[in-house]
Amino acid sequence: MADQMDDALERANKLDETVRESGISVAYGELDRALSAFKKVAPLEALIPSGEEARLGLSLRALDAGRFFDVYSGLLRKSLCTPEGEFRKLIRAGMDSSVGAILTALVTSLGIPVIALGVMIPVAVIIANTGLETFCELTKDGD
Repeated sequence: MADQMDDALERANKLDETVRESGISVAYGELDRALSAFKKVAPLEALIPSGEEARLGLSLRALDAGRFFDVYSGLLRKSLCTPEGEFRKLIRAGMDSSVGAILTALVTSLGIPVIALGVMIPVAVIIANTGLETFCELTKDGD
């Protein structure tokens, strides 16, 4: 797992650099490709944080990357943006723009399977480029 995570962190940093140069649409394009690849090997329900409603998996299946991120970010917020959640800890530590820290928090906090790293990379990049504080505020309405 360590090698796979190291590779994912390297890929996330490269994608983050590209997004900073070319815009956030690059990350959404990568998310689209990652979702297509993931659906071939596992159900999207594997991406849902534990404790969330299983029916959400059905609604995620038919979404493009932008809508997927909108729905998925609400699930992430519930798990990671609480007062003592992992994203708040990163904000307090001054690591809110580190794509590596965000990717690590997503994978470890949510128990995301290794096969989902390809999907989590663009998700982490989108969040990093939004900023954790902004991400947590923008997704507040999903509660």
